[in-house]
Amino acid sequence: MGDEKSGFVGADTTTLTGGAVSPDAPQHHGSVEIDNTAPPHKAPHDIFFAAVKTTRMPMIVTDPHQADNPIIFCNDAFTFMTGYTEEEIVGHNCRFLQGPETDRAVIAQIRAAVEKVEEVAVEVLNYRKNGSTFWNALFVSPVYDAKGDLLYFFGSQLDISRRREAEEALHEAQKMEAVGKLTGGIAHDFNNLLQVIQGYTDILDARIDAGDRAAKRAVDAISAAAQRGSTLTQQLLAFARKQELRDRLMNFNSLIADFRPVIERTAGEGVKIRRDLEDNLWNCRIDPVQAEVALLNILSNARDAMEGAGEVTITTRNVVLPDGSPSAQRLDPGEYVLLTVADTGPGVDAKVADKIFDPFFTTKEMGKGTGLGLSQVYGFMKQSGGLAAVQNRAPGGAEFLLYFPRSSGGLERKPTAIQFGPQSGVERVLMVEDQQEVGELGRAVLEDLGYEVVLVNSARAALDVLKGDANFQLLFTDILMPGMNGVALAQVVRRDYAHTQVLLTTGFADDAIDEGAKSYELIRKPYRRTELNERIRAVLDKPGART
Repeated sequence: MGDEKSGFVGADTTTLTGGAVSPDAPQHHGSVEIDNTAPPHKAPHDIFFAAVKTTRMPMIVTDPHQADNPIIFCNDAFTFMTGYTEEEIVGHNCRFLQGPETDRAVIAQIRAAVEKVEEVAVEVLNYRKNGSTFWNALFVSPVYDAKGDLLYFFGSQLDISRRREAEEALHEAQKMEAVGKLTGGIAHDFNNLLQVIQGYTDILDARIDAGDRAAKRAVDAISAAAQRGSTLTQQLLAFARKQELRDRLMNFNSLIADFRPVIERTAGEGVKIRRDLEDNLWNCRIDPVQAEVALLNILSNARDAMEGAGEVTITTRNVVLPDGSPSAQRLDPGEYVLLTVADTGPGVDAKVADKIFDPFFTTKEMGKGTGLGLSQVYGFMKQSGGLAAVQNRAPGGAEFLLYFPRSSGGLERKPTAIQFGPQSGVERVLMVEDQQEVGELGRAVLEDLGYEVVLVNSARAALDVLKGDANFQLLFTDILMPGMNGVALAQVVRRDYAHTQVLLTTGFADDAIDEGAKSYELIRKPYRRTELNERIRAVLDKPGART
């Protein structure tokens, strides 16, 4: 609230040296006038100061006629808000409430208003005696006597930290939602392009002569680039919360224990891993693969921040968020499993803390990071009904906090691996794909694998085919299509053509169809030739598929 020269009220004393207002001073419409011109500490019963003293709103009065425009009066609400005693406040300029993050432009605005003897209302970041910050809604007004002479400056304050935090959280959510829609749409279209590139690369690879090394290297390079593009699109879809999650009930302590070799390998030899795990940790329902990816992304970030040497502590806790808690402002109050990953690095710069989960934002050198790792963590947590946050630790270093909603029920057993049986005869596949290039590729790959394929471009066309010819062992359909989507088509086929098995594919996901999609096997675009064949055999050769 102050300025090094003139103060919060920091009017320059060379400007306000007397009791009279300059003829050029603005009219003081709405300003306070009082009859008693004695200093407030000598006139404690003056109605103006008596009112200020008893109000619950923090208030102060400064004297512009004294050097450095000091505070000459404060009420109990002001001492309570700031943590200072009256003795520590009276006689000092308001700048003691300022700190490193106080906006100097706002202070300059206050100073300019005071020098012009004008009212001013601003919101400024101030500091309490204990070093904590609060957002202060400050209103400063000149106080005149009956003759129109300037007596004091009056300042009322209000701690609006909760309101500001709520507004910032809403703004952040709106920004992330807008960016998510954009990146999700781009990733979906890009996945279809990658599917064509990767698919025809696999077909070429199968037909290249083993002795043609140059052609082999070219195909491998194309395949590697397509695979890299696929990874990037999956990260974008994770941020946009448009990836299909296959969640199950699990315990994070078990995941960390099972994942231990990968955790230590990712951290590197120079990083010591400490674990502090809650004994009776609650279960949560999440996609274990995406949870592992999120943990590895945070560990990689911590390793790079510590330049490969330091300590990382992984902690799990059961937490209950009550109404009104800081975390509950962005999460529904309730029971959560909290996973924290803390490092001993330099911490997170305050200037980038609100951007750290943004896609493509990175502080690493060119070529050493895409800026998508932490955005993937953010998207996964939001899609799982949780929250990702970051804060600096008091001893030093950064701490990432992941809140997962608690789930009840028993842990699910891992499914028994399916043994693929021999393929008998020519099996017929009804393929549904609205993108022509992707459809032509899929038919070529399936025919190359030995299947007989009928390709259509809509769910309605697929049902028309089935009405005249129901002899298909497999329906292989994209999920997102104009008109009836792939999940709705699969439900009709399961009801009316029970002998036909279903395999879904998508490079995208949507909350409206996710629940229905979980009833079917799914392969994510862009898929490889061998991966597609394995998934088809898993569907067709599982027990009961032929009945």
